[in-house]
Amino acid sequence: MINPAQENAMMLASILGIDEELAAARLEKTILITADEAVTDWAREIQELLQRTVRVTRDPEVAAHLEIVLGQTKRRTILPCLFAAYDERGVTVSKDAPNRMGDAPSLFVYIAGIAVAGASLAAAIDDVSLPSAPLPLEVDFKEMGVPVDVLQQEFNLDGAVLIGAGAVAHGFLRACRFLKVTGELAIVDPKKVGAGNPNRCLYLDESDVGQDKAVALRARAQSDFQNLRLTSFVGEYKEFGKKYGPSKTAIVTVDSRRARRSIQTELPGRVLDASTTDIRAVVVHSHRQPNPFACLSCIYKHIPDELARERSIADGLGVDLETVKEAFISDEAAKLICRSHPSLEPERLVGMAYDSLFKQLCGEHALRTPEGKQVLAPFAFVSMLAGVLLACEFVRSEVDLANTNYWTVDPWRAPIARLRRLRPRLSDCEFCSKPSVDRAAREVWG
Repeated sequence: MINPAQENAMMLASILGIDEELAAARLEKTILITADEAVTDWAREIQELLQRTVRVTRDPEVAAHLEIVLGQTKRRTILPCLFAAYDERGVTVSKDAPNRMGDAPSLFVYIAGIAVAGASLAAAIDDVSLPSAPLPLEVDFKEMGVPVDVLQQEFNLDGAVLIGAGAVAHGFLRACRFLKVTGELAIVDPKKVGAGNPNRCLYLDESDVGQDKAVALRARAQSDFQNLRLTSFVGEYKEFGKKYGPSKTAIVTVDSRRARRSIQTELPGRVLDASTTDIRAVVVHSHRQPNPFACLSCIYKHIPDELARERSIADGLGVDLETVKEAFISDEAAKLICRSHPSLEPERLVGMAYDSLFKQLCGEHALRTPEGKQVLAPFAFVSMLAGVLLACEFVRSEVDLANTNYWTVDPWRAPIARLRRLRPRLSDCEFCSKPSVDRAAREVWG
């Protein structure tokens, strides 16, 4: 069974173009955190982000590879060192102590912590093949597009559905800790927690492996919210829609282009979406119905690589392509897979996602395919960034600031607001190019 460390090593190996054993060695790093008392909570958040990828210590007597100094305090070692501090305007991560000291809204402080985690990992791994992470790193909170006064408002989530209970969903809920959210939020996911998931799902640990993802996330996260009730639905979103009707808001965090297009066909009233491209990019998309601009099917148009991955999964597992497109393993498919992989047990495979099993077998070296890298999971800080940007887009949409529908952010650099775009519809979109879609949207949502 693939474990969190293997997940991280597989991702790094794919990025650096090295084997997994060498990548694992690159991640055998320890980071020392030194923080003044004023930023104790910030230091704890940063530690939680980093320790899903590398070792973290607060003890200067422990052998470490990098020290990060948070706030207005002095370094404690002669190790390579990064300094980080924030104020109401932003955060700086540098090789020299930054001239910043002040307060900021908790959501922005969390964003600052994600920036520190990314810069620290880049410095610890120290490889030119990593995405560029220049220092000093300066993050201006204004680039998030969320005015400070808006963060004091109350946001009601009644009628909203969090689709997917993976790492980006965890990032979204962890960001929502710092918002005044009320109402009820349903978490929808048909999958179970895999052994590798705790490398980036910050609410989970190894004891959650094998549990339903939606149930585990609800149980772990509920204590963070006094006025928001979390519920769980184990199944696909289309099943949820059949039972409860079109969702007022779909908060989309699934990890498949096909799944996103399927969600769009259910015609939710508002879509808020975030995705990651391994460790190199985060994409945020949003729209409301009726929608004259790009929809999820426009943003995640079918591409040849989708079939390439699905063919690899089909070939590797011993089933046909059409079977893989069903997404989840049936009784019959489980028996076919076990013919090709006799060490597996059919009853343990039923209901499992094909890409999850494929990733597991790749991690155990039972499969070797070039397309395996397409199902790899990003580092924790990348998923958390996607989740927090999704929360920011939610806030912007709530107060009618979402005048764009697409934003790409480099997780290793500062977010740049001017890169926001208003993407048009695709004339050949499989969903919104149909005249019936606009008629249905007006009928359902007015």
